[in-house]
Amino acid sequence: MNHKQNTEKEKKIIEYEQRNLVNEHQYSILELPTILIYLIISKLPLMTIFSCKCVCKAFQKLVEDPYFAETHLNEAPVTSTTVIVKENLFYFPYFRPYILELDDIPKNSSCSSDHQFSNQYTISRRSHGVAPIDVKCWFLTRNTALIGSCNGLLCLYTLSVRKPTYCVCNPVTGECMTLPHPASCSTDYYLNYSGFGFCLKTEQYKVIRFMRSAPPLRTVALVHTLGTRSWRNIGEAPQPMSRGSFNCVVDGKLHFITASNEISETVYSFDLETEKFEPVPMPSHFSPEYVSKISWISVGVISGSLCLCYMFSDAYFVVLAMQEYGIRESWIKKFAIDIKFHCGWRAVDFQRPIKFLNNGELLFLSVSNSLVSYNPRNRAFSDIKSLGYGRAEAIAHVPSFVSLKTLVFKGGIDQENIKLEHQMLGQNIS
Repeated sequence: MNHKQNTEKEKKIIEYEQRNLVNEHQYSILELPTILIYLIISKLPLMTIFSCKCVCKAFQKLVEDPYFAETHLNEAPVTSTTVIVKENLFYFPYFRPYILELDDIPKNSSCSSDHQFSNQYTISRRSHGVAPIDVKCWFLTRNTALIGSCNGLLCLYTLSVRKPTYCVCNPVTGECMTLPHPASCSTDYYLNYSGFGFCLKTEQYKVIRFMRSAPPLRTVALVHTLGTRSWRNIGEAPQPMSRGSFNCVVDGKLHFITASNEISETVYSFDLETEKFEPVPMPSHFSPEYVSKISWISVGVISGSLCLCYMFSDAYFVVLAMQEYGIRESWIKKFAIDIKFHCGWRAVDFQRPIKFLNNGELLFLSVSNSLVSYNPRNRAFSDIKSLGYGRAEAIAHVPSFVSLKTLVFKGGIDQENIKLEHQMLGQNIS
């Protein structure tokens, strides 16, 4: 009996010493070097970062530090995949950007080729939507269109043929700037295509818009540099096709599909530095006979390379990538989806590609207004989110805590040329 009591007593002593040993080596995360704390928080999901601000004043100060904002902006494209979603909710008379954060690695495969599809998806990845209270931008109109996203800035405009209003905002910080209206004639009208990008050399953000000018009837391009007071007419330009590009900045150039019937002029680039247009060499197998079987085509980016996504013979969704930019012979096929191989799918279901995810999957908006991803390795589809009925949109986005003013004035533009608004931003564009 005494031996048993001694054994239990020894166990308690050992457990006590172990607890004390652990406690002696426990440190607060705030004791780490600040740069390490920034790196750790930057790799957290966006909602978790918002929650960190509520832990204590020290964490709130860390998250609001401009240096953390810069660190997060550098880390976010690698550590997370986010998109800006425009849901069509008829019971809301306004538009608020919705940030959807995705897991890059599916938890389970779904909708494989051996199963019936029947327009039903099995959720195989988790999505984390950022609560509306954390997205500070909202607009008192639903009549808006998403143009593009760059370094955490979102560019959009109101849908008006005669006089659309452009706006650039940061949904996370709530800052917004309304761009000035360009001078135009009463006979001019704007085409349903615009672009938004960042020139690395000049560190300037630029918006390009196209309009038809008459007489004579021709397409011209206007460019606005964020922080300036006006638009500049840079002359004649190739006529773009509406919704012909996604995530399309490569080598400092915006890319878009044109309305030209010439195969050599199917894709054009716009250099953000020189503001010049150039045709992009098309794949060598794009003969007139082959192109005649393409029902629609988009240009985008996959793993940093320019890519083409198109529907061929209403039976195959094909993805090509240009391994060396500007070299015609470098076009290779990344993968092709045999539509007939997947029960329940049709060619029209691939309404709009959105982004190639970090794990190689393709994220696209289906004809039923659902965000869907396709895994080319196991040939499986995954449903992510339904966006309701009517006009829904989604674009790739990298959230940022950096101030809009800080990003815009990095290029040395006079700060007096910009006016930032907060909260009731819709009053500027409604």
